[in-house]
Order: sequence, then structure tokens, then C-alpha cells
Amino acid sequence: MKSAVAIFLVLVFASLCLFGCSNIPDEPATTKLENFSYVNPYGETVAAPDNLDELEGHTYPVQYVETVNKIECVLSSYYVYGNTVAEIVSIELDDDGFSVNADGRADVKITAIGSRKNNMKIGYTAYDKDGNVVRDTYILAKLDDVKEGDIVEKRRFDFPRETVKIVFHDYVEPED
Repeated sequence: MKSAVAIFLVLVFASLCLFGCSNIPDEPATTKLENFSYVNPYGETVAAPDNLDELEGHTYPVQYVETVNKIECVLSSYYVYGNTVAEIVSIELDDDGFSVNADGRADVKITAIGSRKNNMKIGYTAYDKDGNVVRDTYILAKLDDVKEGDIVEKRRFDFPRETVKIVFHDYVEPED
């Protein structure tokens, strides 16, 4: 009888140790919508207005107008990957015109490091104006020599130029 009670107590103690050490906050994550923009390097050209006086032998130059792409981003108060918790503290969007896609940079603050100590992944899904998914992948923040509270800066992500909305979410490894 004493051995059964001892085994039971050991199992209860081991369970408390394993399940009581979670880094995940007790309160559910909250989301917020932020608007970002970047300049499209290709811009747009506009024809000369129709109401200009016609002068013989004179042509009007094509006018270049800067085009600004606007992106809505849905951000969560924190993200969880393998018991590691992080938050996105800032985002910058730009487009160099040479890459296939536009680029983003995110600063990721690591608030708790869990069982997967080598990296942190934050998923994101990009949508076009019709609501179609045009990109579904993740941001990778390597955790080599990173301590809790550190900010991993300029983590690159990309998205197609037709993107109008990006939703950041907890990354879940796909099943094989």
C-alpha cells in the first residue's frame, strides 16, 4: 500500500513539474489592426490632360506619379511556437523593385524561451483584394545567443505586390 501511494505521489509531482512550467500567458492573445504603406518603385504614368491647348509640333511629357501601396496588418499581442513566446514590436515595409516580391522587416521581442531553443516561427498569411491567399508562410527568428527580453531585429518576410492584408498568427508545423 505504501509503494502504491509513493508511486502515485511521484506521478502527481512529475505531472506538476511538466505541465506547470508553461511559458504561455494565461490570458488569451488580443489582436489589433494596423495600417502600413510602402512606395511602389514602378509608380504609374499618367497621360497629359485633355484640356491643354494644342500647339503644333509640341508634345507634352508623360507625367510620373508616385504610387503608395497600403497594407492592413492584423497583429496579435503574442505568438507561441513550441512553448516559446514572442511579440512583434515593429514592422517596416518596402519594395526595391528588383525582387520578385515586396519585402517586410519585423523586430521580434522574445518574451519566453521554451523547448525549441533554436528558433521562433511566427506565421503570416497574405491576401489580395479579392480575399484570396497569395502567401502563407512564416517569419523565422533564430534564438542563438538570445535571452528572454531580447529583440531579434530586422527579421525578413516577403509578400506579393498585390497584397492588401497580412494576418500574423501562431505558426503550426504542417503534417506530413
